[in-house]
Amino acid sequence: MWSKMINPKRPRVLPLLLALALLCGILSLTALAVTDEEKAEINGKIADIQDQIAENEKKIAELDAKAAEYDDDISALQSKISTLQDQIDLYNDEIALIDADIAALDEQITDINNEIDALNKQIKELDEKILKIQQKIADTYVILGQRLRANYMSGPNSALEYVLTSDDFEFQSYLERMELVSRITEHDDALVKELIANKEELEKEIKELDAAKVRLADKIKELDAAKKDYEAKKEEQVAARTKIEDAEATVQRDLDKVMSVVNSYNAQSAEYQAAIEAAEKEINKYEQKLVEQNTYYGSGVVNGDMIWPLPYSDTYISSMFGARSIGYHHGVDICCHSGTSGKTVIAIKDGTVVESTWSSGFGNYVGIDHGNGVVSYYAHLSGQAVSAGDYVTQGTPIGYAGNTGYSFGAHLHLAIMINGAYVDPLNYVTQPAGIEFIEY
Repeated sequence: MWSKMINPKRPRVLPLLLALALLCGILSLTALAVTDEEKAEINGKIADIQDQIAENEKKIAELDAKAAEYDDDISALQSKISTLQDQIDLYNDEIALIDADIAALDEQITDINNEIDALNKQIKELDEKILKIQQKIADTYVILGQRLRANYMSGPNSALEYVLTSDDFEFQSYLERMELVSRITEHDDALVKELIANKEELEKEIKELDAAKVRLADKIKELDAAKKDYEAKKEEQVAARTKIEDAEATVQRDLDKVMSVVNSYNAQSAEYQAAIEAAEKEINKYEQKLVEQNTYYGSGVVNGDMIWPLPYSDTYISSMFGARSIGYHHGVDICCHSGTSGKTVIAIKDGTVVESTWSSGFGNYVGIDHGNGVVSYYAHLSGQAVSAGDYVTQGTPIGYAGNTGYSFGAHLHLAIMINGAYVDPLNYVTQPAGIEFIEY
């Protein structure tokens, strides 16, 4: 899951690669049967390769162990980062809610300001009306003043004076004149009263509007205060979130440092593993060469049952026959829960021991010819109990399980070849009841 970092250091695999190249050259020289001397020389070359493999495996184990030392640190740092991120998410959620409240307050403030603008517009219109009324009142007062001045200049005249000083007094004209004067007076008085009443009404409306403006202004003050409180709270949350983000960044830097070390170990381990894979491919080529030189042919018929090679009740299979991550597995690996090293290995069927030797790939191993082109091999033994040429019966001890040759732990590698081709031993050997496959 973690990206690999390039490490400038490289394991010294040049001797290994030179040996592999030399081995490839040797294997391609001849298609003839391999002589004992050639076989010994090839085995010697493979032994050198196997030494390199062993050294690389040791180095891989060391690197893996060093990388594993940081597992708890990595887990703890990752857990801390996860917790801090959860805290940041909570702050983000709270800030989002506060922003929503501030937006709602802004909207209310905008609405109230719009109301105040509308009130100001109404007040302006009323002020204009009042000005007009005041102008009418002023004009009316001018007319009344002129009329009063005229009456004053003409002096006080009673109704009797009109009658006595008139040569041709007409009663009808007199009445009409008096009615006209009365009506003018009443009209002037009513006009003034109406104008005063209108002015008072408008002034009352203005007072009400001013009071509404005051109330709205007070509301805006309250909203502004609430908004400031929210903004202050938001600043607190942002500051707290920033503090958590800084802490997360610090932890991430620590994690990066740890991962830098782990990735360095992993990169080196991968390089050594690649060298091992390359070496095993060459060993597989050699083993295939031996298959090509097989001289055991026959009907291929397996007469009778083949028994389990490790006569113990707690055995299990650690690797099956077939393709795997590195090359192809030409047999099955068998172990014991109680410990495999030193356990007795028995012949699965009667036959003649054709090989009891050592090779870099198989380590100590035994090969038994069962006739009809059927041969069984028992590899990675800690030691052999039989020699080439011995005839053994089914169940005879032939060696002891071990960890020699190309092996990742004590186990028995059982392979069966029929007419020069490897077959799955589980198709021919009687397995214990309930046998398990536990890959190690």
